[in-house]
Order: sequence, then C-alpha cells, then structure tokens
Amino acid sequence: MHRDHDDEPVFRRSEWGTTRYVYNPRNPIGLTLIIGSVLFAAGALYHLRASSSWSEGELHDAVHSAARTLEAEDQKFASWTGGYSSMIRDAIEDSGEGPSTGGVVRVSEVDDTYDRDADTTVDRFEAGTEDVDTVYCLSVSPPEPEPAVTSVELPLTVIVDEGRCGWTGAASSWWEAGWTERRAHVVMLTS
Repeated sequence: MHRDHDDEPVFRRSEWGTTRYVYNPRNPIGLTLIIGSVLFAAGALYHLRASSSWSEGELHDAVHSAARTLEAEDQKFASWTGGYSSMIRDAIEDSGEGPSTGGVVRVSEVDDTYDRDADTTVDRFEAGTEDVDTVYCLSVSPPEPEPAVTSVELPLTVIVDEGRCGWTGAASSWWEAGWTERRAHVVMLTS
C-alpha cells in the first residue's frame, strides 16, 4: 500500500481549466511549499496588523511628546492653521511614535460650555485611537483665539492627564462614545 511519491512532479497543471501551474500536494516538496506559503501569508498579515495599530505605550509617549513639542516654541495660529485640535493631532502624528501606516488619531474638543465650574482659561481636548481604550485629556492654555485674517504666534502651555476630561459616561470605550456621550453630558448639565 506504500506508494513512492518521489515520481510525482513538484508542479502540475491546474485542473481549473487554465494552463497555469500549481503546487502538487502529492509531492512532499509541493506539500511543503503549500504549507510554507500559508504560514508566510499568515505571518505577513499578522505583521501588517501589528505595524498599523497603536499600543498603549506608543500612544502615551506620542501624546507626551506632542505636549513637549507644542510648548517648545510659539505656535502660529490663524484661520488657515485649523485650530488647536488639528495642531495637537499633527503633533501626535509627527512625534515618531505609533504605527508606520494607518492608526488614526482622534482629537476632539471637550465642549464644557454649560459647565459652570469649567476653567475658562484653558481649552480641553481628548486624544485617543480606536486601537487602545486609554484617552488623554490635554488642557491647552491660553484658550484658542478667534480666527483672524492675520496670524498670531502664541506660547502654549499643555497639561496632559490620562483619562477623560472631567466627566464620565455610560459608553464602554472612548471611541464608541463619540459625540453621543457628549450630547448626553450637555443634557444632564442643563436639566
């Protein structure tokens, strides 16, 4: 019953109606090539996923690096620069931390207009990604000036705290919460 598979070719014509050659699973070398190709593809997909998502440590380092960068020199602010949120996002992405491709950073301003106890000398922003649950609260002082035709250079003070900016909600993660949680917060404060 033992059959010698050495007489089988490593490649054979496809049985799918094409003239292409495929690995022959009846040959030990062909079977090895099939298994090796599958393992190589799985490894490549794993590496691609790992290199395109943020880790907790990378986000922590990127946010703190962005804060140092924004404080290091006066920042130019004008109507065409996009405001503090885009400055923060750009500084996080330019920090050199994080994934080489993909890995979207989300920075959004915390709207505490209806909070009577809110500090009016700072603007607060939450920064995070969909890859990690940690959110960072960045308090930027002075508050963002009104957009003007001319540019203004401002020295910024940025304070970074781990966690949400002073309020909690029912959503399981920051990314899922989005604006729904903020709207709920405003409704609770005005009730």
